Formats: sequence, structure tokens, C-alpha cells
Amino acid sequence: MGRRVGLGHLETLVENLKRDIAWGDTNHSGFKKTVVLSGGGTTTLTAAQSGAYCIFDTAATSKFVLPTPELGMNFTFINTILATADHVIQAATNDHGFLGGVISASTTAAKAAAFGAAADGNNDFITMDGATLGGAPGSRIEVVAVLDSSAPACWAVTGQVAAVGSSTATVFGDAQL
Repeated sequence: MGRRVGLGHLETLVENLKRDIAWGDTNHSGFKKTVVLSGGGTTTLTAAQSGAYCIFDTAATSKFVLPTPELGMNFTFINTILATADHVIQAATNDHGFLGGVISASTTAAKAAAFGAAADGNNDFITMDGATLGGAPGSRIEVVAVLDSSAPACWAVTGQVAAVGSSTATVFGDAQL
């Protein structure tokens, strides 16, 4: 018969584990999320990065391109700096679009609105510009793959964006706004 291990000892063993743990179809590598920094330019995400925090960390033009959707894949996008050019989240292929919406609130005026992606699920771009389209620090958008095929409305979106100025506008488009 094997040796009994108390809960406290088991907890210590897991905390000090220096390798991945496989739980069915899920692997845990430590207990931290992966962070992907944009650094400007275009960053193409992979399926292996699912669950990552994707950080818009430069004010210049930055784009994250999503991978081909696989059911349950998810990414969280966070602005840590005021965008002075477009910060973009793009579906990998035309018509791998978004469904859902975001709440936008101005940091400089008493304005707020909710914006939804097109009902047909064909909006392939989310654009934040540091002004009416959001992109101020603290803007946060989460996308989750709800279909794993090449079809409209593959990615469900929820989030809140901080806009700057006297109005707010939708972040969703069939092309970069």
C-alpha cells in the first residue's frame, strides 16, 4: 500500500512543481497566464497561446491577428498605454467574424454607449484609436471561440473600452476603421 500524503504536503508539492501538469485535455504550466506584448507592428497569435493576456504596450500602430478558431480558445486584450494610432484585433480569415459587444465610456465626457458586432457575424476587425473608438489605458476585450469552423460569428466578444473625447463609436468593422 502506498504512503498517505496529507493535503498540506500535497499543496507544497504542487506549488514547487517545475513542470507542466496534464489534466485531461488541459495543460497547466505553473499558475501564471501567458502574456504576449504587441511591441508595435503585427503579432499573429497561435492556438498554443490560447488563454493569454495580449497587451497593447506601445502607443503606435499595433495589431493582433487571431488564429483559426478552435472551440473554447480565448484571448484577453488589454491596453496599458493610450493609443495614438490604431490598436487592432483581427480575425485570421475574412468572415471568421465577431459576435457580442463592448461597452464604451469616455474618460473625458459624460458619454457611454454599448456597441455590438454586426448580427451576421461578419465583422472581422476590432479597432481602437485612442479617441472615440476607445484604446485608453484599461480598455479590455475578451474573445472566445464559440465555433471551430470557417464560419461567421466564430468569436464571441465582451469587454469595456475607455474612449477619449466628447463621443464614442463602435469598434467593430468589416475592415480596419
